[in-house]
Amino acid sequence: MVSIWTILALVFSLLACFAFPIILCIVFIRKTHPGIKPLLVGIGVFIVFVAMEGIVNYTFFNLIPATKSLLTGNAWILAVYGGLAAGIFEETGRLAGFSLLLKKKREWKHGVTYGIGHGGIEALLVSSSALNCLIYAVMINTGTFDAILQSIPAAYSSQADSLLTVRNSLLSDPAWTFAVIGTERICAVTVQIALSILVLYAVSRKKYIYWGLAILLHAALDFPAGLYQGGVLPLPAVEGIVAVFAAAALIFILKSKKLFAAESAPVPSPAGGETRE
Repeated sequence: MVSIWTILALVFSLLACFAFPIILCIVFIRKTHPGIKPLLVGIGVFIVFVAMEGIVNYTFFNLIPATKSLLTGNAWILAVYGGLAAGIFEETGRLAGFSLLLKKKREWKHGVTYGIGHGGIEALLVSSSALNCLIYAVMINTGTFDAILQSIPAAYSSQADSLLTVRNSLLSDPAWTFAVIGTERICAVTVQIALSILVLYAVSRKKYIYWGLAILLHAALDFPAGLYQGGVLPLPAVEGIVAVFAAAALIFILKSKKLFAAESAPVPSPAGGETRE
């Protein structure tokens, strides 16, 4: 039987992945009225540029023997590559979105809304893993999971092996490891909003060094996760690092509002009136 704590952890993760970005979106848009366009651009850019990243990753991992050997043979190299690939594609996507599609939407509230779209769609996509695990947990406890395993033809044994791995994980892993899915997404959405504001600042002030900084910060955030996948770092250490990034991101989000307000404040004209940047 899958423990009730594991099931509750999965329910929490599902709500965090699905409900958190939606509620955040509704509340922020109603309060600040940034328009729906930055949200839609954030969603669209994420989908397009992550797909482009996927094509590049497939090429390096499957079509070029030299890069496949290099990336799969060393966990540190793989972590560096994974972090930089995500950073370059996602932050370049943000740069393109703000530069080409949001030329008249460059206030602080537009950066936040874009970030909610970018991070929110990512969280919604991740929610499928929590939903699948929750469904499997219920099936295990009701006795229908084994019936499905037995119905899988021998020709699809790999699928049966995958389901067995999921079942063993649900039955043996601590409940908190399933709650991590949700807490990680809350942290990730926070960081995505902060990075969106940083790139918006780079575009609106033409200080593109901040776009480069966003790439490096994104890569630094993803680097520990790559080391975890390579068996170098334990999960608690990775989640601790993510939590620190999220806390710093939240502070930046709140303080950056004053930065944008200061940058766009009216300045006196020589004639005594006021002009704006």
